[in-house]
Amino acid sequence: MSFFRCIGGEEPAVKISVCYITKNEEKNLARSLASAAPTADEIILVDTGSTDKTCEIARSYGAKVYPYTWQDDFSGPRNFAIEQATGDYILFLDADEYVAKESCTRLRQLIEQNCGHDALLMKRYDIDTDETDILGEIFVLRAFRRRLGLRYTGRIHEELCEDGQPLKDIGVLNPELVKLYHTGYEASVNKAKAERNLRILQEELKTATQPGRLYMYLAEACRGIGDMAGMENYARLDIVQGRRPVAFASRSYRMLLAYLAEQGRESDRYKLATAAVKDFPELPEFWAELAICQAASYEYAQALASMKKALQKDREFPPLSLEPKEFSPVMVQVAREKQKEWQTLDAQARRLKIVSCLIARNEAGEIESWLAKASVYSDEILVVDTGSEDGTAMMAQQFGARVFSFDWQDDFAAARNFALEQVPEDADWIVFLDADETFYEPQRLRGFLAHMMWQQPDIEGVQVPIVNVDMDAWGREIQRFRALRIWRNRRAYRYRGVIHEALYSSGGEIRQSYAAELAVRHTGYSAGRIQQKLTRNLQLIMKAMQEQGEHPLHFRYLADCLYGLHEYELAAAYAQKALQSGITTVAGEGELYRLWLHCARKLQKPAAKQLEILTEARQNGCDDWELLGWQGIIEAESGKYEQAQGLLTQFLQQASAQDLAAGSNAVQGMMAEVYAARAVCRAKLGDAAGARLDWQQALAANPYHEEILQAYYQFGGEQPADFLAQVAAFFADKEQGYKYLAAWAVRFGHGRIISLLTAYLPQNQRQLWELFAKGQHAEAGEQASLQASIYVQELFAALVMLPVDKRRLQPLDCHEWAALLPAAWERIIGRIYGWFDHLQPADWPEYQAGLNALQGFADAAAYQEYASIALDFSWEQVRQTAQILADQQQWQVAYGLLAEIPADEIGDAATFWYQTGVCLYHLQEWAAAQECLTRAAEAGASQPDLPAYQAWSTRRERL
Repeated sequence: MSFFRCIGGEEPAVKISVCYITKNEEKNLARSLASAAPTADEIILVDTGSTDKTCEIARSYGAKVYPYTWQDDFSGPRNFAIEQATGDYILFLDADEYVAKESCTRLRQLIEQNCGHDALLMKRYDIDTDETDILGEIFVLRAFRRRLGLRYTGRIHEELCEDGQPLKDIGVLNPELVKLYHTGYEASVNKAKAERNLRILQEELKTATQPGRLYMYLAEACRGIGDMAGMENYARLDIVQGRRPVAFASRSYRMLLAYLAEQGRESDRYKLATAAVKDFPELPEFWAELAICQAASYEYAQALASMKKALQKDREFPPLSLEPKEFSPVMVQVAREKQKEWQTLDAQARRLKIVSCLIARNEAGEIESWLAKASVYSDEILVVDTGSEDGTAMMAQQFGARVFSFDWQDDFAAARNFALEQVPEDADWIVFLDADETFYEPQRLRGFLAHMMWQQPDIEGVQVPIVNVDMDAWGREIQRFRALRIWRNRRAYRYRGVIHEALYSSGGEIRQSYAAELAVRHTGYSAGRIQQKLTRNLQLIMKAMQEQGEHPLHFRYLADCLYGLHEYELAAAYAQKALQSGITTVAGEGELYRLWLHCARKLQKPAAKQLEILTEARQNGCDDWELLGWQGIIEAESGKYEQAQGLLTQFLQQASAQDLAAGSNAVQGMMAEVYAARAVCRAKLGDAAGARLDWQQALAANPYHEEILQAYYQFGGEQPADFLAQVAAFFADKEQGYKYLAAWAVRFGHGRIISLLTAYLPQNQRQLWELFAKGQHAEAGEQASLQASIYVQELFAALVMLPVDKRRLQPLDCHEWAALLPAAWERIIGRIYGWFDHLQPADWPEYQAGLNALQGFADAAAYQEYASIALDFSWEQVRQTAQILADQQQWQVAYGLLAEIPADEIGDAATFWYQTGVCLYHLQEWAAAQECLTRAAEAGASQPDLPAYQAWSTRRERL
């Protein structure tokens, strides 16, 4: 499509047909006809079923009126009107559009001067009460040359095409010379139109060959009826297509940015504003929107640059742009005021001296990333090394950090306080993170501190969200809590506690604020790390209890550790013991009651039992309002949807009234489940639009929640592609998000989702799915069987190798994992773990197969333990086990079994002594090996390599 400026010059007179399609437009039509009459050689009105005076008014202006049966298709009556017209050029107006009074007499002349173009755009101004109250402006195609093959397409928001192709030769009438106004913005009218439009669009979408053309209009219609979740869905689908060559193509961005701002979804808003300036770089309001987002993220230098760009784009904005500019003079003034404010804050941020502290031991795998992130906001980095052996200290020194050595004393507070003593006196702020903790957006920290010091100069410390992510599961969020990680440099502030250490002030309370924007990514709770860390903490707690005696705080810490180690019964018992002790902490009793509740939920206790815990909490004075949320979730799970919806709504209202950012850690962590539970309630009670909004909120809170994804897919009724488009928007890293969703779809058996995400599956799963997709079911079944057998063997080997202390600490998981194995292998694991006293003779074949499964996985210790249960079987089977072990070159373990066989049970002496001699030879017991091999020869052993072993043993013995 090409666009041309206005041109002048004399043109031959043309006949102009003014066309309308109408239904019950007596309120608007007369004004429109009066404004168009000076231009018209004829007026064609196609009426689709008016019951008012529309047709009488049209005839009074000399219009030719044609009845037409309405079929939920705007293109039909428009094309019928074109067929009745006889003019050279057609001016097609809506009944609620009229030409400005000063433009009426010149419109015909302008069309004649520009009739060399196939079509002409006019600038339309959407107004409310009068022409000074402009709501928006847009260029619309209203005039075009009448010729064969020119037809409208699309049931609604129809487009003019020639032989099915978009028009190319389109001119623009100078908006300084002609203005078109559009009325009809009453709320009731708008909603009725939106409902009609949505119905038509949804019907057209079912058969559309180019559905992308409809997304922007679907978004508008959804917004018109108040379905904001639907608006967001279609707006995102429109945006992902890239900029479309239509007038006012930025509408989806505008609708969605306004909605995200209203919802307080600042992270999404920031990302969308960044995309908006990329797709529409000429629009100053999008640059201003980006600047506001950057300032809200405390990135003042970037905000200043973007606002400067907005003012520049405003000055350079082309007058004939098809994208309307909504950057008003008032906004220009606000922009200049914001620039002054941000300049002050940026200067303050630059003046701050920030020192980062770290205590580390063997953190070579983490420290490089930690140092890189810390350097973004730090003027100085201090690292206290407590005995690293992997080069951690050297890496820190090479980066430029000041490194100090400290002898580890099983006391975290002591190490941290040593670090604080090294902080220079002129430092303003201290940031103290662990090696597995880094800010998601470290560039925000300086600006945040500058803004906080300006707004809240008495604040001494800053709590931040600690987001626990599982790096062994696509980086998904596990949970989040708040912790003090930033504070002013004060000598009075020091840590206390050998474990779960906390910062205290010798002068009283540390006045703190909460910075939800400064989220910290914590990888220490990843599945592969947490067990080791919790085990270490458990050992430190037990040591403290032995040295200091039992203290109620120990019960609290034990409850936390045991919960993390999946010892839910024990964790619940210690939580109750801590509650009974009456100890008070900063976290309060609410944390203990929540932990107790979570244990009950993990153990799948009945809803009545879970509600009893909440009742006891209230009776004992625990009035944390988030208990309402848990009660609502439990009631929803019990099918009491009306009661649950009331509780959940009350909870969310309190969360909003009290500012979610100021809520407890528990509130932060439960929002996804609260919104999901209310979504289910609304869906069950028939409120589909409300349910969709709640699903969106739940996913915004945590897109990695498998059960929430499953429930949304089940209740939402979305098509797979739409579902993915909506959900993917909530992942910070879309690539990782798609990988997670692919794995989720496999686990839950959603084939239609898998087919859209095949590229994100692991190679073995991708190959399997491709075979199914091609209809090669036999081959797919064969490959699946092979893969399953491999996974089963790996799981069996992993359970055999699991250290004894880990089995003790997580019996529930081990039971669940063992249950995935074949029954005989499950019994073997149970025998190793002590769940059974003895294996049965029928278990022998699977026991042998288990030896093969261990090959290439197990170490000597695991083989030793596995071999010991061979003694449950006959002595002949023990000898066979020893032979298999010898074949696998597990000489020590094989010899250990042979040594257990009584003299009267050795059976075939030749074979027995040969096996024993070979094992001893490989264990370098030359004399003993020589003796056994001699006995084998004397007993008639005929193995071909026997003479060689005898010779080697003799030679080695002599050496």
